[in-house]
Amino acid sequence: MILVFVGAGGSAAVDPEQYPTTVEFFKRLPPEITGDSLFQFVCEFLRTQRRDDQIDIEKVLWALGEFEDDLSPFSEPNSMLGWMTVGNRIGQLVGSRADTANVSLMLSGICGRKLKPLRERINAQVHKFYDKRPDEGKLSVWVELLRKLEELDPVLEIFTTNYDRVLEKVIRLAGKKVATGREDDGDRTGLDTALWDNPGKPLDDGRGRLTKLHGSVEWKRENDYIFYDTPDATGDIPILYPGFKGVPREEPFIKFHDHLRAVVREARAAIFIGFAFRDRYINLILSHFPSGIQKYVFSKDDSLSDLPSFLADCWHFKEGFTQETVEDFIQRLDVELLIDRTGQ
Repeated sequence: MILVFVGAGGSAAVDPEQYPTTVEFFKRLPPEITGDSLFQFVCEFLRTQRRDDQIDIEKVLWALGEFEDDLSPFSEPNSMLGWMTVGNRIGQLVGSRADTANVSLMLSGICGRKLKPLRERINAQVHKFYDKRPDEGKLSVWVELLRKLEELDPVLEIFTTNYDRVLEKVIRLAGKKVATGREDDGDRTGLDTALWDNPGKPLDDGRGRLTKLHGSVEWKRENDYIFYDTPDATGDIPILYPGFKGVPREEPFIKFHDHLRAVVREARAAIFIGFAFRDRYINLILSHFPSGIQKYVFSKDDSLSDLPSFLADCWHFKEGFTQETVEDFIQRLDVELLIDRTGQ
């Protein structure tokens, strides 16, 4: 079993204009988003409270999610806080003449008037870039890599934090035996989440999986079912699962991370392509690699502040994911495989 982990740099290597990294995506946001007062407050909060010099769109989306969670009790009459504020009982409790009901209405109204429209505009930008199908002519390096890896080990477990459809296209072009979970029941196309019921184990037919840890631009949720669809008129894509969120709280993302945890323990080699190692929860999972596992990192020097300690003994291809570095990697693999086989 070989673990392949792909971050934003893996798609940016295909086409940086079409698939910008999260940091580059942030720089290319239109004025109707960057000029939004709530967006500006979120950025100010991230800079001052969390001392974030480098803010990307995933951090903004997560902060907006936390803010919505904080506001929800004010609009919930069944919650103690909502009940206390709507009836001005807080004012009565503390002996204040201030009408806390007005404060409640103001805070609960932020979700509908400001937060939801901002998130819809951001999601529309996500689709503007990442929903585009990749140019087949730009995928040759990826195809060459997957074909070589399958020669070494037929079970490839591919993980990505990307929303785009680059890897699905690469898998089809390379003719690889990697399950994506896409199933057609004759009525609609959905995600077969049962493929992740046995974390770390190859499927019954011997295949590995493509696991999209943060969701996909193609996915939408309908109750407990995830189906493939195009964005609606508002660009509201509720299945998107932005990073920097810590421990996942809902399925299928709990399953996905459990699967990553199990594969980390079972893999004979791990290859990281364009991943910045800024997600603390994922880093915690990856820190449990067994000793002796071969680890390779494709990432430009200037895209990493430092490699985590669990990658201290990795091969680092500092020019990033290019034709030249992949050829160098393949040659290195051939030599190491020969040593494994001969013991010399």
